[in-house]
Amino acid sequence: MSIKPTSADDSPSNQTRRTFRTRARAVLLTAFSNPRFRSLLQLSLITILFSGSAMAQTEVGSVYCGTAVETAISVVFGALAALGLPAAMIFTGRSGLSYMRSTGNPNQQNEARRDLILSMTGLGIVFLAIMAPEIINKFGSEIGFSFSNCVSPF
Repeated sequence: MSIKPTSADDSPSNQTRRTFRTRARAVLLTAFSNPRFRSLLQLSLITILFSGSAMAQTEVGSVYCGTAVETAISVVFGALAALGLPAAMIFTGRSGLSYMRSTGNPNQQNEARRDLILSMTGLGIVFLAIMAPEIINKFGSEIGFSFSNCVSPF
């Protein structure tokens, strides 16, 4: 009769830990599969992330001065102005020409009209995206808050 040495993995305390770990993993997987739980977790993480820095600001956005966020804002708005405006104008012109050339064909007129409406909507969105920060800043200065100069896109 030989005596088998017991390994540390077969002890009752390690088996209990493994069982607990398995149950905890199953509960976490079930919780993460629930969309409501994920939304609440994301909201709480965003709140924790931004609430500390927002409380110490005198101007909205002053905490981002000299960081990558300031650079990202200028890059995004520069790309929007440099690429969005010409592209929207090109699509508007193209759909306008298509509408003018579709004389007598109702299917081509409807398609050109739809394209013209969509391209004008896109152009309006680009204009609004460029002008919105200035409008918000002017309105905010009237009611008592202001944006920092480093997060103003233009």
